[in-house]
Amino acid sequence: MKRSFAFALLCMAASAAFAQVSIDKPAATIKLIRQEVISVRQFKADIDKIEASAKQKLSAEQRKQLLDSKINGMLFSQYCEREKIIVSDAEVSQALGQMKASLGQGASDAKLEEAMRAQGVFLDAKTYVRQQLLLQSYIKTRKAEQLKSIKEPSSDEVLKAYELYKSQLIRPDMVRASVIFVDFRGLNADQKKKSSDELRAVAQALKASPSRFDEYVLKASDAGSLYKATPTFYVEKTPQGQAIYGAAFIDKIFQLKVGELSGLIENEAGLQIVRVNEILPQKQLALSDSLPNNPQATVQDYLKMNLFQQRQAQVLSAIQNELVAQLRKEGSVKVYDQNLNF
Repeated sequence: MKRSFAFALLCMAASAAFAQVSIDKPAATIKLIRQEVISVRQFKADIDKIEASAKQKLSAEQRKQLLDSKINGMLFSQYCEREKIIVSDAEVSQALGQMKASLGQGASDAKLEEAMRAQGVFLDAKTYVRQQLLLQSYIKTRKAEQLKSIKEPSSDEVLKAYELYKSQLIRPDMVRASVIFVDFRGLNADQKKKSSDELRAVAQALKASPSRFDEYVLKASDAGSLYKATPTFYVEKTPQGQAIYGAAFIDKIFQLKVGELSGLIENEAGLQIVRVNEILPQKQLALSDSLPNNPQATVQDYLKMNLFQQRQAQVLSAIQNELVAQLRKEGSVKVYDQNLNF
């Protein structure tokens, strides 16, 4: 009796497992050095995650792009495994950190995913970064000569680009400033109070003696200082500048004269004391003018670099397309369209 009951349980478990496997149909299979399956369940989970992040449904074309990207990525991963092209987890983590940092302090995983969707990337961030690092390694080791052959733009090409983009090459109203500040983000209540009290004391001292501003900028780098400082930064009077710093901050510093201090500014980011060092009015930029926010580079430097990067992007795209075509031809790919109607 016990053996019959145990056998019945075993049959039920096997039946359930078989049902689970049969329900989880393949969306696609790929093989270069071994066969791998992209299941419908896995593919749907990826779609659900992306749609939740983007807060909108993917179109049929976007779903196809996502599936193609996953297929191409898996083929490429197998190719790299075969060819011993490797990137470490540490390199992936570092690249992810740099991507987040480029979006602003404290950028979340969700914000990174959102930025990637805006660029038309539908893979998850970690997979995308690993594939990009592997691709860079592949190009560096296998296609270096192709990159070296890219020619730099001529002076005539730079002049032509300047005339084309002239209407966009306008420096907005700007100030070059210095700031002493406390950033509340990431601080607990006790840390906020202590750092706020210290900066308020600095504000009182500067009210009595504004000439000591540089002294306090220097002291911000001392160990144990509860406030920080940025000796030089640029602020644009533009919608983008306002989005970064806030309307109150922009309004305040653009009312100041050169050498004047703002007093204590309070906003969601924290507390700031700003000194305006230079006022830069709006102007049409000439080829020899420095770029806003980057005095070390000129307009012609920017145009030359931009043209070169365009050529480089074209070559990189051609290399990538060639590799994808090669792997699709060399490997085996089957897409189960009948299983994708969900």
